[in-house]
Amino acid sequence: MPSEVPVIRVVVIDDHEMILQSVVRLLRDDPQIVVVGTALNALQGIELTRHEFPDVVIIDYSLPDMDAPDAIKILHEVCPEVKIVTLCGSERPGALLASMRAGSSAWVTKTRAIQELRDAVLRVAAGLPVTIHELELLPTFDQLVPYYQPIVALESGRITGFEALIRWRHPERGLLGPEAFLPFMEEIGFIVEIDRWVREQAIPQLGDWQQHFPRTPNISMHVNLSASDFLDPAIVHSISEIVKDSNIDPADLVLEVTELILLGDNAHTLDLFTQFKSLGVTLALDDFGTAFSSLSYVRRFPFDHLKLDISFTSELPHSTRSMLLVEEICHLATSMKMGVIAEGIERQEQADALRGIGCRYGQGYLFARPLPAKDCERLLAAE
Repeated sequence: MPSEVPVIRVVVIDDHEMILQSVVRLLRDDPQIVVVGTALNALQGIELTRHEFPDVVIIDYSLPDMDAPDAIKILHEVCPEVKIVTLCGSERPGALLASMRAGSSAWVTKTRAIQELRDAVLRVAAGLPVTIHELELLPTFDQLVPYYQPIVALESGRITGFEALIRWRHPERGLLGPEAFLPFMEEIGFIVEIDRWVREQAIPQLGDWQQHFPRTPNISMHVNLSASDFLDPAIVHSISEIVKDSNIDPADLVLEVTELILLGDNAHTLDLFTQFKSLGVTLALDDFGTAFSSLSYVRRFPFDHLKLDISFTSELPHSTRSMLLVEEICHLATSMKMGVIAEGIERQEQADALRGIGCRYGQGYLFARPLPAKDCERLLAAE
């Protein structure tokens, strides 16, 4: 006689009654799952959990009476063995990390949930990982490492600045590049916290390097802003405070934005740029030449530098068309009092060609790969 499949007892907590009922209907279609109760707020859900001792609690991240991370901690106190699945809108920055720290076993976005939610319940109840939503896939801040790639003057080869980048020192997989985790961070709305963390490392680092390796002009630091940063109401104040605390000239901080960001609300973007310029920081248009309206962006927004996309650099010096285009871009930038930085320089012949047509700055593996701070200091000390 086959053994009975154990029943998974579930409590659902969500203040949106339509979503609540949708979740309940979905779960009741599975004979292995029994919904033992529902609640419209955290306090009701905690009391229900205290009496029912469910195997799994599904809890909405945004509840009217209590933050979900606080509720998750209390749920574990009243029912220590319970597994938590957090249901959240992907637009909530930091929700995944907060859920993880509070003790959630899985996190599912409402935008794709309800099809995946049942699988999440079955897997966490069995102690199994939850595919892409497994919380262990998220790096903690103490596992993140700032890396910096030098930007050099093509005429002299001397370092003029650095671009701040990020790596994840994974406990099992070693050092991972940004492509391994940043797209996921952006998807779940955590990229704002990641970008803020990078700024909090890179800008004070610039102040330290300027103090220990003084030169004229000062070394600069380039940091990237994501589209999500432009929706952060505290972005200007946050950058202003770090610049003040780091005791650097604001002009030595270069904020890089990609052309994709400029496809959105131009009035809002221009307002933010105006506020950035009022701080005295420098603005750079990254990946220049990849969007249809590149030249119109140069006309409308107050950029100080253009970072030439690698697609131009890679074809030099053998593509006559690319050589002519880059030369015209350099002439345009010079006439508008903007600098040009060529990205992705890997061969000496590329650097020579760029220097010959008026490009003054470059970045790429020819000069240095992204490096930890100590290795950058050795480069600065050797100059």
